[in-house]
Amino acid sequence: MRRHIGLALFAFAVPAALTAQKPARKPSPAGRPVVAPAVVPPTQPAATHAAPVGDFTATDALADRAPAAAARSVPALAAYLTQAGSDETTKARALFRWIASHIDYDVRGFRTGDPGDVSPEGVLRSRKSVCEGYARLAEALGVAMGLQVRVVPGWSKGYGFTAGQHFDGPTNHAWNAVRIDGIWRLMDPTWGAGYIDQGSRFVRRFQEHYFLTPPDAFVFDHLPQDSSWQLLERPLSAAEYEDLVYLRPMFFLAGFRIGSHPHARIAADDHVTVTLGVTEPVEVSANVVDAATDRPLPDEMAFVQVSGAEARIDAVFPRAGDYVLRVFAKPLGAEGALSWVLDYRVQASRGAGAAAFPMAFGSFGARGATLLEPLSGVLQAGRTYRFRLRASGALEVAVVAGGQWTRLAAAAGEFMGDVPVAAGSVIVYAKYEPAGSFTGLLRYTAR
Repeated sequence: MRRHIGLALFAFAVPAALTAQKPARKPSPAGRPVVAPAVVPPTQPAATHAAPVGDFTATDALADRAPAAAARSVPALAAYLTQAGSDETTKARALFRWIASHIDYDVRGFRTGDPGDVSPEGVLRSRKSVCEGYARLAEALGVAMGLQVRVVPGWSKGYGFTAGQHFDGPTNHAWNAVRIDGIWRLMDPTWGAGYIDQGSRFVRRFQEHYFLTPPDAFVFDHLPQDSSWQLLERPLSAAEYEDLVYLRPMFFLAGFRIGSHPHARIAADDHVTVTLGVTEPVEVSANVVDAATDRPLPDEMAFVQVSGAEARIDAVFPRAGDYVLRVFAKPLGAEGALSWVLDYRVQASRGAGAAAFPMAFGSFGARGATLLEPLSGVLQAGRTYRFRLRASGALEVAVVAGGQWTRLAAAAGEFMGDVPVAAGSVIVYAKYEPAGSFTGLLRYTAR
């Protein structure tokens, strides 16, 4: 058997890549929870939201607190985990959760190409492995618990992958299929366990998305060697798989839909506008990344606005070349930083020079503001500009330029006014409480 040493370990942090929990310095507003249909070509699966399959609080707790004695062998551990419940979904969840909570990813084994003993018994002894060991242990536990479980070898868009990359050579990953109530379902216990950080350390962080993932979501980053294990009515070819947008779990968890650009690669001139369907309230931000160095460009190269059922991402490119448009998000009001959502690979045929968007403060997105004009973040000092934006709930909106305050007039749900700008920063403020202070929404630069 070929050893799958986990080249595709689900990693939020890869060499010169951004982590899943990368702080977003320029979040943008959330839309209402309006369902927007996916816009995809006939050959591309719709990215569906992975609906919850049950409440596993008790099952997870039982798996997490398993005593060491219960894991002395596959039969002993199977007997312990079966205490969670007799139905097939609960059994599958118990083994998935135990593996994700107790088996470390073997980073050294992955890097050296010598993962050691990846048999189920070997993994139980060492409590670490690469993807083959995770998958084989899941299979052995499942069989011992009375389930039908299979190891599925294939290719995945994990560690070291970049949007638009081609796949060739031997398979690089392994996961599982499990039969639940007569229907085959998909799960990846390796990616469910956590990720490798920028210091090449394994970080345990449970990923709900990879338990019983819907096939039309799973196929965005898993391509089985045997196409029948895609579990799709019409399996994708390798070329179609490569051309799928590079989606991360937060895309599904936050309820996004593919919008204007259904393919991984985008040909553009000096700018591009990408839209995503929004089905739940979210905060969104984006970065333009130099594909050659994987270094993000200044925040002002991308501008995100969410309105109704759509998130609009505008990006400009300083020169001709290869870029990655990387999007981050989280459900509105959720704790923590924004998480990686997706990547597009953009080939710009020319550069926009010094063009940039205004810098949005966190309150711009949190308050659901929408900018109508001016969209350019670089203004000409000495000129007068028309400012127009929507700021729901704002009592006043003002623009401060050269120390002078210009209050915008409110009409028909918009704030609008002509503002003379002086050299330096030009900041848009809004006031939301009668006794409160003004908060910054946007910052321009006048030269």
